[in-house]
Amino acid sequence: MQNDEFVDEHSSQKDGSNFDDNRNQKNKHMYPIALGVILVFSAIMRFRGLDTESFWLDELTTLHAISQGTWKATMEGWLSMVGMGTWLMYFWKLIVGDSDFALRSLSAITGIILVYIVAEFTRRFHDEKAAIIAASMFSISHLAILYSQEFRPYMFTTMFIWLSLLLIRSERRLSRNETILCITLLSFSYLVHYVAGLVIVLGLLADFFIRVSQAICTKHPSETTKLDRIIMYMKGKSGQCLKISFAVAMLAIFMLEKMRHDSSNTNHSMWINDTPTRPVVSLFDYFFAFDTRGGITDIAEAMWYFVLITPFLMLAHRFLVGKKRRLSSESEWFVWAVGGGTMLIIVLYSITFRNLWVSRYFVFSMPAWYILFGVGIARVIDILVEINERVEKASSRTEKKSMVIAMIFSFLFVLNSAHWYVHEYEYYEQGGRSDFKGMSQWLDTNVEGNQSDIFIISQPYAKYWDLYLDRMDSHVIIDEHTRWGHVSSGQANQVIDDEPFEVIHVRGHKLSMWEYDSLTLALKPDYELVTTLEFIEGQIDVYHRTKNSGLS
Repeated sequence: MQNDEFVDEHSSQKDGSNFDDNRNQKNKHMYPIALGVILVFSAIMRFRGLDTESFWLDELTTLHAISQGTWKATMEGWLSMVGMGTWLMYFWKLIVGDSDFALRSLSAITGIILVYIVAEFTRRFHDEKAAIIAASMFSISHLAILYSQEFRPYMFTTMFIWLSLLLIRSERRLSRNETILCITLLSFSYLVHYVAGLVIVLGLLADFFIRVSQAICTKHPSETTKLDRIIMYMKGKSGQCLKISFAVAMLAIFMLEKMRHDSSNTNHSMWINDTPTRPVVSLFDYFFAFDTRGGITDIAEAMWYFVLITPFLMLAHRFLVGKKRRLSSESEWFVWAVGGGTMLIIVLYSITFRNLWVSRYFVFSMPAWYILFGVGIARVIDILVEINERVEKASSRTEKKSMVIAMIFSFLFVLNSAHWYVHEYEYYEQGGRSDFKGMSQWLDTNVEGNQSDIFIISQPYAKYWDLYLDRMDSHVIIDEHTRWGHVSSGQANQVIDDEPFEVIHVRGHKLSMWEYDSLTLALKPDYELVTTLEFIEGQIDVYHRTKNSGLS
């Protein structure tokens, strides 16, 4: 009888356990399903219209660099370190081809992976609801989408950096292959861009100081000597991270001379505007698609104030909700150091030495801000739920309720931002990039095969149109003696001497930069402007000869 009762009791406990397990399983499925939806949405936003707009000048400069025939030639002549970014893009072109869509897909793919890394980083070092919030906000970030749709090294470099930092910040010891991967990716990224190197240095320093503070606070047996503690530190995960830092530091030392040489070059920053009056708010404008709707709906302004109160949110959360981890282990320390540290150093450098504040330079540290957004908003949700439960003296599942609120917030934020971004801001329709593609197509269609009586002048260099013309297998030939700036006197003299019937003047990339009157004055009175065609940040002027064998 007792055995039967034991069996029945055991069975009922088992059934109840199964019920709880099933409910826990459903809860566990919430995060991967939500993350999967975010990743699909991210893919749509990044691949949509990927090849609609023309490559602009910087993208064409990159394409020109990787079209030199050898991987070594792609790395020559770059101010930003040693051209490792173009080295990778050279091989990408060999694998996928040279269409605009294929080339830009490198940034789109790594941009989607970066959304996952942001989510995973936030989940591991805080919780799942913070990961959902951070990933969803990052999925609709203007800066993240913009540079996921350009053939440039920003997005895959950022992905390499944060994948490495994710591994380094984890508490488990890395395998040998993972250690080699971190050193390789960080070294590669360090050699792509100066600000990428700055983010890496700040990340490694932050990780080092966090681990040292944790080691100091860790209690050891009284008989443990200082030497034993040092040995334990070096044998553990902290020592492993220190080895990775040392490997990257050696690379930095070898690159100091190159860095000094390039940073003293006027061309490196002569084109950079003055630092904004409010740098962080200006950066957040780029994050949230230049949100200037004003008042309380100005998201950039509101998020800057929110960042300022995140330290108080962290302390309030620890006081009200509970101390799940040591103070030194809170996720904010690391992202404050990387995101805020990068901003502070660049602003101080710009004020003290030379301008360096460029929105795209903050792509490398951008994940830190979104991780901070996610963690901070998650803390607000936890605090509000905790206060509500204390008032109502409820005993419901706080974490489940907080997760639901986080998912609702994420959905509403993405819905509102995506509607504004696509329909009001009209990102995919505005066509902001200089239309080298459209101008090249016009030349290919309207210039006859025999160019003996046609002379084509371009501003800037002819190579930017040639990169499209060559891929079209076009017969059009643009004069290659153009220099950056005014039309050269040699070109004007060639027109006067050769007396071609038709002169075509092609201009792209910021029309205000190029001298126009000099060519018009040089052609008068022998030539007449007969056609002007306007493109996005581009223009084609067609002149016909009116003297002797011309129209008159």
